[in-house]
Amino acid sequence: MIKILVTGHKGFIGSHLVNSLKNCEIVTDSINGKRINLQNIEEVMKIEPVDIVIHLASKTKKELDWNEYYENNVKGTSNVLEYCVKKNIKKIIFVSSYVYGKPKYSPINEEHPVLPHNLYTKSKLLAEELCRDYSERFNLNVIILRPFNIFAKSMNRNYLISNLIESINTEETVTITNRTSKRDFLYIDDFIELILKIKDHDFKYEIFNIGSGISYSFDEVIEMIEKSTSKKLNLEYENDVQSYIENITADNSKITKILDWKPKLTFKEGLQKLL
Repeated sequence: MIKILVTGHKGFIGSHLVNSLKNCEIVTDSINGKRINLQNIEEVMKIEPVDIVIHLASKTKKELDWNEYYENNVKGTSNVLEYCVKKNIKKIIFVSSYVYGKPKYSPINEEHPVLPHNLYTKSKLLAEELCRDYSERFNLNVIILRPFNIFAKSMNRNYLISNLIESINTEETVTITNRTSKRDFLYIDDFIELILKIKDHDFKYEIFNIGSGISYSFDEVIEMIEKSTSKKLNLEYENDVQSYIENITADNSKITKILDWKPKLTFKEGLQKLL
């Protein structure tokens, strides 16, 4: 039975993944119910050896400062990579993020220049560079996944869709920033299916963009929710020129060609599951 370490196992993606890993022995970044501090290399080394690491743990809150992002997302990843080397683990799947900033073209493929647009994505890109370095120096097989916008019912309040759905019952006002912005949304089930599939493949070092390949404006998302629920949401609008990105759409052609993976659910179908 294959043994897999899942870091961030209680998080948004991690909780879905752990529930979906069948016929595997799952190891988490907890010992005797206590979370391991991934910023502490001595604690990380207490984790038992495994066959594969799926590294999800990171801090995503917008209000964090650079030191917090660095300690959690960069140093934490460095320690996990060091654990892989010391425990003779040959493969790690690192879930990164959208790191392209304001795109020069769309759909966005893996050759697009990386232009991190906030501290979180900068920390993720630095973690990617560490993964590349360890792959080259220690013959570690590394798969980097760059999901664009994953959504599901367990999202926290940092996400637009979760705020909108929550407001159906609370009737709280939701602020929509840059309402014409278009984003590529992928339902969590499709992303988990991809991770389950890719864990059985080996690559020396490979990066994959992950999305649906179709983008929707915030206005279109609101219209779908209101139409499905027959309720009018309480909304206010603002513009932020500095953060405005017109259209983010993933080019899935690489992952489709190599692994024959395509999303099964459309955005509308995924949204309907939540509602």
